[in-house]
Amino acid sequence: MKICPKCGRKFERLLAVSRVDNKTMICDRCGTMEALDNVPRGVLTPQERTRLAVAATGNKWAMENFNATYN
Repeated sequence: MKICPKCGRKFERLLAVSRVDNKTMICDRCGTMEALDNVPRGVLTPQERTRLAVAATGNKWAMENFNATYN
């Protein structure tokens, strides 16, 4: 098990590279959150930001629910 240095949760593997130093491996969710933090406000619509946040959770039911609501 590996521990994400950003959130402290345990994972089988860490697949994202932190944008802070471009070398620290972090979990997918923290990687997505760092990417979203780097997007200038106004570029993504609130719906797009929500879709990305829901997708980052890895919860397939939540993503299906989001798609059913907004598509």
